[in-house]
Amino acid sequence: MSEITAPYASSMNPFKFRMPREIVFASGCSGLTVEKLKSLGSKRPLFVTGKCMAKSPRLAVMMDAVNDMGLKCGHWGKVLPEPPVKLLNEAVSFIRDGEYDALVAFGGGSSMDFVKMAAVLAEHPEINVSDVTGNDKVPFRGLPTIMIPTTAGSGSEVSAVAVFSFEEEQTKKGISSGNLVADIALVDPALTLPLPPAITAASGMDALVHGVEAYLSLGTNPFTQDLALTSIKAISSNLAKCVKDGSDLEAREQQAYGSMVAGMAFSMSGTAGVHAMGYPLGGEFHIPHGEANTALLRWVMEYNLEGCEEKFVPVAKAMGAYDSEMTAKEAARSALNAMIALGEEVGVKTRLRDFGIPKDAVKRMAESAMNETRLINNNPRKMDVKSVEEIYTKAW
Repeated sequence: MSEITAPYASSMNPFKFRMPREIVFASGCSGLTVEKLKSLGSKRPLFVTGKCMAKSPRLAVMMDAVNDMGLKCGHWGKVLPEPPVKLLNEAVSFIRDGEYDALVAFGGGSSMDFVKMAAVLAEHPEINVSDVTGNDKVPFRGLPTIMIPTTAGSGSEVSAVAVFSFEEEQTKKGISSGNLVADIALVDPALTLPLPPAITAASGMDALVHGVEAYLSLGTNPFTQDLALTSIKAISSNLAKCVKDGSDLEAREQQAYGSMVAGMAFSMSGTAGVHAMGYPLGGEFHIPHGEANTALLRWVMEYNLEGCEEKFVPVAKAMGAYDSEMTAKEAARSALNAMIALGEEVGVKTRLRDFGIPKDAVKRMAESAMNETRLINNNPRKMDVKSVEEIYTKAW
């Protein structure tokens, strides 16, 4: 098809829907791992986890099942939270030396992000990760990948994004490319049943951030907004239930669904100010991604209210915080209050000082956040270094 060059006037933002070729959502579907590896033609798959999930009984069951079916699988269990980009070199050497032909991520967002980029580098070691940060710079796909999330927050199983810590620069950077999208996602909400309340809360609020920013961002479109509102409704109605009773499978399924759909949404629209300001918290102070976003949500959304009240009305409706007599301004404030109330109900931190971040770090964090132009420029209200510094100060 020839390139479209006609000067068509359109009121809709163009978008690309980049998803895994197959998504299975069902409690227990992680049991399909062997079948899906065979569908990818794998004979020597590698399971990739963090140190905690390396001890998971469920991982052992899956690996035994893979070996019993005649595949020779391996395991690399050294992924760190907020994975440092340098760690990719060690993993890629392990993959290439072991001649593994497919990667299975089993864990949270860090493990899934890590596998996306490791799969590319295993096939194309000449790529310099620093050269492909930002949008659409990864030139090739890599080894086949399967994502199996064990938390309900990052949405990484369906997204085209991977985030890494660049320790020398004391910040995190995102990579967004269709060539990072997994081949298969197995979303098994039953895997989240053992999660403790604190991780459930932080990861769940992170998913809410994804939904809210996907809806409000400048890169949004009607498709993204439909997905985002679906995610916001599912998360706001079920997260507290998951935190209070981790064995509530119905609530866990709704939370996992909300997280997954939010991942679909922000994979198209991108995220915005919350994520840009969260990167320095992770890069310099090693605050987990979900906790950083959660701490900043209320403060960035409060900033975004001005001039964006109408955009918050559907968010208020999705959160059950709207009535027909409200003005747009009242509805926007009600949406913000609902976010704050949910955060308080599930017990997440919302002050930077609670993480041990000194107040004198505000200025340099603001300067670092402004370097995340992909995110800053996607915020619904214009941000500059002064406004970012003021938000950090309020959040402190």
